Amino acid sequence: MAKENDMLLGPIVSEEIEKKKEYALRKDPVYFKTVKRTRLDSYLDEGWEYVKKLKTGIKIQKPRSYDEVVENKMWCLLYKMGFNDLNSTRNFKIKYKLSGKNTVSKQIDVFAKDDDTVVVVECKSAEELKPKGLASELSEFSNLRTRLSNSIKKHYGDEFKPKIIWIFYTSNIIWSKIDTEKARDHRIKIITDREYDYLNQIVNHLGAAARYQFLAEYCGGEAIPNLKNKPVPAIKGRLGGRYFYSFVTTPEHLLKIAFVNHRALDDPKGIPTYQRLVQKSRIKQIEQFIQGGGYFPTNILINFTHNLDFQV
Repeated sequence: MAKENDMLLGPIVSEEIEKKKEYALRKDPVYFKTVKRTRLDSYLDEGWEYVKKLKTGIKIQKPRSYDEVVENKMWCLLYKMGFNDLNSTRNFKIKYKLSGKNTVSKQIDVFAKDDDTVVVVECKSAEELKPKGLASELSEFSNLRTRLSNSIKKHYGDEFKPKIIWIFYTSNIIWSKIDTEKARDHRIKIITDREYDYLNQIVNHLGAAARYQFLAEYCGGEAIPNLKNKPVPAIKGRLGGRYFYSFVTTPEHLLKIAFVNHRALDDPKGIPTYQRLVQKSRIKQIEQFIQGGGYFPTNILINFTHNLDFQV
């Protein structure tokens, strides 16, 4: 990464120890602080609440604003999915140049990056469920996309060719049909409370492996530059009057291109093929079995959603 590009976006946390510290600061819907006993009354006057007495002072808390809670929920979700880079603080910005060569910046609510993808999230919320128009915010987000993409790619260098996922995460907001269509037309993905609850469920079940399910859901049908030109050898056969192709691949590669449909997403296109989530205790048993030297000689059936180019 060139030195002049270092400040195109930031601040970023990449080291695991720093990400854990950031997660610890974000995971609770309240601020915690320890203060001296002599200063307790002044903090209580400012809206802080007493929690408990400690050896070193008094522990107090104060609720975060709802918009900050929503941003932190999405940040913590992507952190638990194992993304390499994440934004630090609520002051993360991406710089870009205007036509007059003046440099300006755009504040981004949540930013995450792994080896193949970048996730850029704009968060919108209301404290109570209500309809809210998002047309102007969607237009601004879409209009800046090319400039922000260029800055992201320049920051990480020419070798990094990511698929960038643009997301609107909304909480307690009822989307209008017009705004939903506008987001789709501008290729902006929508995550509402319902989708968030599903994603949070699978990340609690699967840990960092849930990232592949997330990426498959929101990159479905789109090309991933880093996964291009990677042929998979296959054996052609015939069964029941139909051709089939049997191939061998690594779990790492299959995770990046496959998607397991779950009823929780209520995807009309995938209802005939949905799979139940395996209980977390069962996953742990499987993990222990494999780590102990066991293995599963099994086949996985894959449904393709469009015709493929088989070169025979």
